[in-house]
Amino acid sequence: MSRPRPTMSAAFLVALLAAGAGGAGCDSAGSPSAAANPSASASASRQQALAVAQEWVQCLRGKGFTRMPDPQLSSEGYISYPPERGFEWKSELAKYPKIIEACESIQERIPASAQRPRQQVSAEDLRKLAEYAKCFREHGFPDFPDPNAQGEFDLRGTSLSDGRPSAKRNAADEACRHIWSGAIKVIDNGGGKK
Repeated sequence: MSRPRPTMSAAFLVALLAAGAGGAGCDSAGSPSAAANPSASASASRQQALAVAQEWVQCLRGKGFTRMPDPQLSSEGYISYPPERGFEWKSELAKYPKIIEACESIQERIPASAQRPRQQVSAEDLRKLAEYAKCFREHGFPDFPDPNAQGEFDLRGTSLSDGRPSAKRNAADEACRHIWSGAIKVIDNGGGKK
């Protein structure tokens, strides 16, 4: 079920938020406004980032990627795109490089501070992921790579690069889950990360 779309354009909303209540840190009565209050300024900045994210989503939809989820602002102030009914938008969007390129100038305006920082992978986790890779190789996939520094498996150029599940692949994963039970992040020929 989709939510009603706001009628105000994202660009107008950004301009409205940028204009503020009067200017130079004061409202029309000369009292300090959000610009003089760091937490209020941060909140306004997050709302501006959300407006740009909404503009990006509208661009993607307008170019044909109609299932792109609406952006949301987390309680920590990060933008996310929660998928509806398990739709993996990142891997799907990676299949449409022309759409990505057409909307890239908007996406680039979303500040890095509005995106959740990548979690660093610990040395212990990398060790376990390397063991998982070794196990996977021992279970019928000799070209399964070791993880990169971010804990991702780059499957491009391997027998697994198509990203399609198979009984053999599922059996290898099941046999190796005792080593690593967390999420498995892969880079495949779709260009995306899963």
